[in-house]
This record gives sequence, structure tokens and C-alpha cells, in this order.
Amino acid sequence: MLIKGNRFGGQPFLLEGGRVIKPTRIPFTIQGFPEEWMQRLLHGYPEVLPVQEIEAGFAPLIPVGREIGVAAGSIDNLFVSPEGYLTLVETKLWRNPEARREVVGQILDYAKDMARWSYTDLDQRIRAYQQQATGSDVGLVDTVKKYYPLDEAEERNFIDNVSKNLGRGRLLLLIVGDGIRESVEEMVEYLSRSPQLYFTLALIELQVFQVGDDPRRRLVIPQLVTRTREITRAIVRVEGVQPEQVALKIETDLDAEPPRSPASGSRRLITAEEFFEQLQKNKGPEAVTFAQRLIRDCEALGLETVWNSGSFSLKLPDPQGSGLRIGVFNVDRTGYIYLGYSQGQLEKLQLPLELSYDFAAQTAALLPGIDQHQVQKGNWNKFATLHDFQKQYDQMIKIVAAYIEKIRKSSLG
Repeated sequence: MLIKGNRFGGQPFLLEGGRVIKPTRIPFTIQGFPEEWMQRLLHGYPEVLPVQEIEAGFAPLIPVGREIGVAAGSIDNLFVSPEGYLTLVETKLWRNPEARREVVGQILDYAKDMARWSYTDLDQRIRAYQQQATGSDVGLVDTVKKYYPLDEAEERNFIDNVSKNLGRGRLLLLIVGDGIRESVEEMVEYLSRSPQLYFTLALIELQVFQVGDDPRRRLVIPQLVTRTREITRAIVRVEGVQPEQVALKIETDLDAEPPRSPASGSRRLITAEEFFEQLQKNKGPEAVTFAQRLIRDCEALGLETVWNSGSFSLKLPDPQGSGLRIGVFNVDRTGYIYLGYSQGQLEKLQLPLELSYDFAAQTAALLPGIDQHQVQKGNWNKFATLHDFQKQYDQMIKIVAAYIEKIRKSSLG
């Protein structure tokens, strides 16, 4: 099924210092506007892409590579979500009308090539990219950790989900360009070639405007032109020979969705006693005493403690009683503390993301060497130590209390 986006044209105006500035549209036909500029833009600022409107499970986008080689060519931009969903982006400036049809088939070929990969295959290509781009041998997991903290259990789930999604071809394919004129009817021919892949394909137009005379000031307006709706496909297996032994097993592409609950699956959760024993072994008794105090004080504020396989999370139950819990802090057994991923919960509860952005900025300001993440603004740029956190504890707990109160007020109107 194909779904058209809410596409419309219009001239933007910028109000600045009491005056109106009319940005100038940069024509997609000029040679001085390279596709590489668009690739760098998306790699550095993936939030430009309206992925939340297309497939929410693929958000937020974490950039893991550019020009990633596959048998059919190279993927312009490659992203992954913290839950292990991969997004392929092909950028295109439509100077050549013949390329409009070809690019759809091209990105599908890339998807088919990736669907033959194992997790190790993908990890090796990310390492090759990182070696060339940064001079360091960094794999997929460590690349993701630069943007989003993963504890031990989350790391295992991430690897499992990436492997499953590769094997099933469960991918988000985005064709991004300026001046897209591809018709829905022309896309159908290409989509029918790959019924075995569980992908979603979308066309996104980026309108680029020059603001004033400064070439560094540009206004980018993304528009979802059209997208496919994934249709559930099923395989019915008949097992057994004798009538009394016959059983039907139905497999659908819905099985590709990983369980959302952090407590689901067969992984073993650590007990409080085991956690504190390991924390004491790693960081000493003072860290244990402080972690216990943090739990007591946060529970007194209304947070709940959730035990993971190698860490605990402090989460705020939805004040409206939906059952969702908003992540606030995670503490692992090696003595590190980091912010809980709250964006997904806040979005589901239709609460402003600025609440988590402000919380991340305020808490980061108290910790040495910690900054608010430039892309994932609801997180820090790296883990903090319990020791550094403890030195600012009184101010921290006040910020936590204020954060909880803001969420409650926003929830209850």
C-alpha cells in the first residue's frame, strides 16, 4: 500500500530582529550544490529526517556510516536505532531525469544485499568506515554507545535485534533529495520485485533555502512525499503426518518485532544483593552505600527501581496510570550512572521532549567532563561516575524532584 504525505509548496519567511527575511530557494539543478553536502547534513543532524512519522520504531536515528559498500554499490547514509532497526538512505539531486526511476531499484538492491549479511558482516563494514573516517577500530555497538548508553542486557538485545532485522530484511529505506518528482505509479514496479523483504520505503524531499548572503545560513524544510505501508505476510506450516499429530504453525512478519518490555525474554535479571556485591567488588563499599541512598531517595520521590541483568533503572510511572514508565537514571555494577532513555515514553504520552532536554542539560552542567548530547538531547554525551554524581548529590536530587513535578503537571494538564 502506498501513502502520500502531506506535501505542499510555499515560501518560508524568517522573522528576525523586527524584520522579515525571505530565504532564497537553492535550485536543485545548480552544480555548486553537491549531494555530499546533503549526506554530511544527514549524518551530522539525522533528526532532520521525519522518521517518527514513517516508522516510529526506527527512531531515533544514530548515524553509523557513510558510503557503506554493498555488492550493488554503496549506501550513502546508514543509521540504526537503539533497538536495532536499520535505516538506509540514498540521497539524490534530480539533475538527471533518468535517475528518478533507477534510484528506487538501486536502494532495493542495497536492501537485498544487506539482507544476506550477518551481524558480523555489518560490524566489519562499520569498523572499516570508522577506521577510514576517524582512524579508530570501532564497531557497531561502540558507535551506538557514543550516542545512546547500552547496559549489558540492552547490548545483547541490540545485537539480537540487528541480526533478526538483517535476516528478515526488516529495513527502512529512505530516498532523500530536493525536487523529487517521482510518481507513486512508477514506484510500484520496483516494489513488486522484492516481496520477501519486510521493508518500508519512503521519499523525502528536502527543500533548501539560502538565508541572507551568508552561505553558511541555510534553511532546510523536510517533507514526506510518499511511503509504502508494510503489509503483513504469513507462512502457514503443516507439521505432522497422522491426523492426531497434525499441527498448524503460522509465522508472520510481525514476529520480527522485538519485545518492548525490558523484563521480557529469557534473560536473567540481577538481584539487588548480587548487584551490590558486584558493585562493592568493582568500586568499594562507599559506592554501595551511595547507590542504596540514591534508590531510597528516588523511591521517596515516586520513582520505581527496575532491576536489569547488570544494572538497575530508576523510572517514573506515568502519572495518568497508563503503565508506561519514564526512564530517569541507570546505574550499572561497574560504578557508572547515565540518563534513562525517556524520549520514546514521553512521545507516547504526548509530553514535550523539552522536559528531558532541560533535565539532561541541568544535570550535565553539574558533572565534570559531561555535556548534553548534541544530537540525542535527552542524554549526556558519555557516562558519569557515581563518585562525581555523589559530589553534587544535593543539587542533583533537587533537579530530579523538579523534573518529576514538571512531568506530573504536564501529564495532568
